[in-house]
Amino acid sequence: MDDGVTLTATVAYPTDPATGRRAAGRFPVILQQTPYTDEVNSFFVPYGYIFATVRSRGTGTSGGEFGYVSARDHRDGVLAVDWAAHELDGSNGIVGGYGCSYAGETQLYTAANVGRGSPLKAIIPTCTAQDYLRETFLVDGILTGDFPFLSRAAASVGDTPSAKAFFADLVENILSGGDAAYNRDFWRARQPITFAQGIVDNDIPALLWSGWDDVVIRGATEFYAALQNAYHDRPIQAPMDPRQPTTGRYQIIVGPWGHGQGLDNTIMLEWYDTWLKRKNTGIERTGTPMHLYELRTNRWINAGHYPMVPDYTTYHLHANGALKPSRSSRGSDPIAWAQPSVAGSTLTYSTPPLADGATLAGPVSAAVYASSSNTNLQLIAGLADVAPDGTVVPITFGAVLGSQRALDPARSWRDRNGTIIRPFTRQTGDDYLTPSVTRFDIALHPRLWAVLPGHSLRLTLTTQTPEAACAGFNILPCALTAPSQASVAGGVYRIQRGPAWPSSVSLPLLRAGCFRTAAGAVTPTSGGLSQPMDWSVGGTGRPCRR
Repeated sequence: MDDGVTLTATVAYPTDPATGRRAAGRFPVILQQTPYTDEVNSFFVPYGYIFATVRSRGTGTSGGEFGYVSARDHRDGVLAVDWAAHELDGSNGIVGGYGCSYAGETQLYTAANVGRGSPLKAIIPTCTAQDYLRETFLVDGILTGDFPFLSRAAASVGDTPSAKAFFADLVENILSGGDAAYNRDFWRARQPITFAQGIVDNDIPALLWSGWDDVVIRGATEFYAALQNAYHDRPIQAPMDPRQPTTGRYQIIVGPWGHGQGLDNTIMLEWYDTWLKRKNTGIERTGTPMHLYELRTNRWINAGHYPMVPDYTTYHLHANGALKPSRSSRGSDPIAWAQPSVAGSTLTYSTPPLADGATLAGPVSAAVYASSSNTNLQLIAGLADVAPDGTVVPITFGAVLGSQRALDPARSWRDRNGTIIRPFTRQTGDDYLTPSVTRFDIALHPRLWAVLPGHSLRLTLTTQTPEAACAGFNILPCALTAPSQASVAGGVYRIQRGPAWPSSVSLPLLRAGCFRTAAGAVTPTSGGLSQPMDWSVGGTGRPCRR
């Protein structure tokens, strides 16, 4: 690097099948910049690609101090592309980006900083967030089940002293309620959503990849919208306009899997062939760049705009656990801060059966009016599918910390009627509660879900996640920082409803079977899951209607 630090690289070359020796000629380079591994993905090499894995500084045997996608890492990304294009033996000067999770984010900041006309011609940032504070570690101010990953992260990036010290300091800062527990300087410098405009300005196509159970699903879908908006000169953090055109240069695949799962090298190869070898695959001409797996019907569909529903349907909380489109009369329901197994810690509200079924497509929002017996509040909202026989299947969830309830109006999405459909909290500090009734907006993670005929939808309000569910890698709201714990513990809340305090949930509902099945897609079996076969086919990209 230009500061004298050496980064370790592992390189795989195409070979001559007849001799087993390195093949003659020059080839495009697929570049992975990662803290995790020295390994290469050899799948692409026989198809005429050099694959180079570069270890991030401060990890493995790479030199320097670990910085967790710092400005210095951004500079390293630019220099790594230059090395792969101009110094790596056998390179033809054309580079593509590759990698999942952290290695996906390295692609984003590299693509945003290389400048126009760079050798970097395309990226595939898979399983990658756009806002790590809100998505993975502190969802709306509450520590997630993924938070312990920070304390284990040093081992995952090579257990170097540099990385170990970095994460130890970060964990201590967050748990104590320091600056890193809020959306302040540390996280503002590490928000991938801000790279969207630079990626588009630098003319670098991107294929995003996520899953409905991925810890970064909210960010992946919103980053798709940001790239489409940037390409069409719209605000990157706004929802897409249902009337705006779409471009096949920025696409996303979302399947029924979790973090790092469902990745298909064959589809990635077609993306690289399109942009690095300039093969005429038709990918650039697609009008439906979202390739989504519809849960419950087990099928792939193609769409163009996100959010996918221009007008949401609002259901209001009623007495006796009812959830109806009509406004309710005045009343309230108590709920205590406790594990869900404790009586009085859970409230449920259910719709009547949906006779014809429905398609639920996109993020969900709840607006809850409540008061607290102390100066803070923790509420968790869950949406579930209830079958006629009483079987309950969870769909999605979200949470809110009362003291960090303040919304950022510029980044909170509204539908065409002005309803908040994706709240976005500021998370810059704590504003503690008074005894009065306050509105709390809760963002529930997006889904594409088929509600079968005769099924109901149920909104559940709880105050804690079951302890057993918080084990492992997840984004469930699981714990609190020290200041939040002190102000939340022991609280009793009253959930209000009625004309003055219309607690409700707003749903992205379309008619059942609204989207056409993608041609060639196959229902998953025990042998695996077929990806959409017509993911590069053109279309209007217009939203599905009710």
